Amino acid sequence: MTEMSGSVEIGGLGSGLIFLAFVLTVVVLTVVVLARPWELRGGRLADKLRIADAVSSYDFWLGLRGVGVRRRRELRAELRANLWEAALRVGGKQAVAAIGPTRRLANESVAESSAHDRRPRWGFGLAAGLVAVEVFVMFQLLLSTVVVDTAEAAKVARLDVAVTLVPGMRTVYEALPDGGFTFSTSFGPAPLVVGLLAFVVVARPWALVAGRAAVRA
Repeated sequence: MTEMSGSVEIGGLGSGLIFLAFVLTVVVLTVVVLARPWELRGGRLADKLRIADAVSSYDFWLGLRGVGVRRRRELRAELRANLWEAALRVGGKQAVAAIGPTRRLANESVAESSAHDRRPRWGFGLAAGLVAVEVFVMFQLLLSTVVVDTAEAAKVARLDVAVTLVPGMRTVYEALPDGGFTFSTSFGPAPLVVGLLAFVVVARPWALVAGRAAVRA
């Protein structure tokens, strides 16, 4: 399997923060696109944010249950409209609280949907896999900083460490003549394995077989 590798100079911590900011940006943009708060006319910004969070959470649980794109769009629009109507009467906090856990609501909605809607979620699985890879690589970078801290504490010129916590991962630290340092990390196949597992769990490819069996029946 193809390995991932990277090299980081003294700004390793800064790179990790940038990576974290990238992941958070992707998450926020996903929430905004799914919830579409700009379609809610008037009202308070705080109510829009609460409703946006509830709608995106609802969509997440629907995706895990394999609900199709078109059906999820319809269910999102229905929930968003109902929540906004309620928020204008009683406020966003009470409106969101009234629907209960979004996971339970999604389960109830799936129970009302036809078997045709419960299909594999390839796009959702791909997105989950990419996010899983990004988060795991960030975790490996944090592990690399532990190696760097250890090397600096021991005042060694060079340190080559196989990180046993993550099979296939290796970090190399080198002190520079001017007092700085560099370190490089070979991430190994672990991020790709984690991403693949996340893709399979979220996409639920076995639903394709179950759906065909239901159609034949």
